[in-house]
Amino acid sequence: MSDSEWYGEPHTLIVRSVRPPAGPLLDDDDLEYDLEHPASCKQEEADYGSGITVFEWTCDVAFHEADGLLSSLRYSGTPITEPGTYRIQGWGRKTYHPSYGAYEYDGGVGVMDTGEPA
Repeated sequence: MSDSEWYGEPHTLIVRSVRPPAGPLLDDDDLEYDLEHPASCKQEEADYGSGITVFEWTCDVAFHEADGLLSSLRYSGTPITEPGTYRIQGWGRKTYHPSYGAYEYDGGVGVMDTGEPA
């Protein structure tokens, strides 16, 4: 059995401001941004009850955005610390562990170009 790795479609992340964590806990930071999805990304209608219906993105970047885009970028080794425009993409990895007889899945969102912001 082989391991596999995959990457999602590139997205454009326009960061207006970044507030780094104030202390050793990394969950008190903040990112103000706009996210541009490519034409290949799809949306679906989500019903939140009481007549409230919205359209939500269903791509891999949106999945990680729901859990915190800034923490996913940091986890992927590509933290964003400055305002600017970045190309980002989702990634995933599946690794088989024979000792457990099971696959381990990992994934996140990372900056594609790790040099200067675009």
